[in-house]
Amino acid sequence: MKSSHTTANFSGDRLRIARYRAGFNIRELADIVELSHAAISQYETGRAKPNAAALARLAMATGMPAEFLTYGDRNVSMAGLDGTHFRSLRSTSKQHRANAWTWSEMVLDVVQVLENYVRFPATLVPEFTLAPGAGREQVRLAAERVRAQWELPEGPVGHLVRHMEKHGIVVSRMPVADDGIDAFSQYQSTRPVVILGTNKGDAARSRFDAAHELGHLVAHPEADPGGTQESQAHAFAAELLMPEEPMLRLLPKRYDLSAYARLKHEWGVSIAALLYRARTLEVITDAAYRRAVVALNSDYGRRREPFPLQRSDDPTMLATAADLADAAGISLTRIASEARLALADVELIIAGSVTRPAVPL
Repeated sequence: MKSSHTTANFSGDRLRIARYRAGFNIRELADIVELSHAAISQYETGRAKPNAAALARLAMATGMPAEFLTYGDRNVSMAGLDGTHFRSLRSTSKQHRANAWTWSEMVLDVVQVLENYVRFPATLVPEFTLAPGAGREQVRLAAERVRAQWELPEGPVGHLVRHMEKHGIVVSRMPVADDGIDAFSQYQSTRPVVILGTNKGDAARSRFDAAHELGHLVAHPEADPGGTQESQAHAFAAELLMPEEPMLRLLPKRYDLSAYARLKHEWGVSIAALLYRARTLEVITDAAYRRAVVALNSDYGRRREPFPLQRSDDPTMLATAADLADAAGISLTRIASEARLALADVELIIAGSVTRPAVPL
């Protein structure tokens, strides 16, 4: 590719992604590439474009292919980092969240290329916007809409991630979603994306994370960090995984570990979530809830729960698509080249989508 064409197609948004990916602020990147801070800012805002030599230095400093900085086949998500739903904001820095967000954009780049060769499921995310003051009844209706439109079973939902993928949501597991972030999601581009962590241990916790992020996609078209959205998404996840009507019949009216363990394995949710649901539905009192939590933590600790679910809801859609493309002669190396990404990054994205052989959706 000629240098003049390369610089003409330069994307300031993609430079910002590359900078986030490398963990630099503007000043740090400017010092490394020996340009002014103002120049980097102008590049990212689209007020100026680098020449060929500066472009090469920017690519080398950020560790991204120069072609990534000029990839114009897919626009970067409009609201960017600010439009992404993150959990645990207090325990993570903006730089950490920014680095994590770049992976959701790279996932979308991979999907953009794969969809040239493989037909993905159509996107169907039910819409039920929850206002900041929405109460329990509105949350229940939002969860019921998802169950109805997706034709989920009346009881336990089962493999939730598989249901999400079946309806066009791209899901991947990434180490960047660990270390305090848990999970995050965005729906600002061609497809909704959910990134789950890899270190949950108990699969029940990861399933709840997936339900939480689904709640954001359904109920929160615009991210509002610090507002009521996190508590609403939490309530949505509880209602989707533990519907009110059957839970009122099934939840024990006193702390019975064996009974809660049976429910955990039947419904695929943690004992902690079941206890909190019992409290929310007033099956047990606040005092009884506190005693149960103390007893559970005393016997097993706060981070490890008894009777863990071993089989996690692992995504398969991206890996299946990559396999289908490979069978048609489209290698992962070619996918990486067309997505303007490093092969190692694409391999990590695909590997985060499956941990064992999978059947087509």
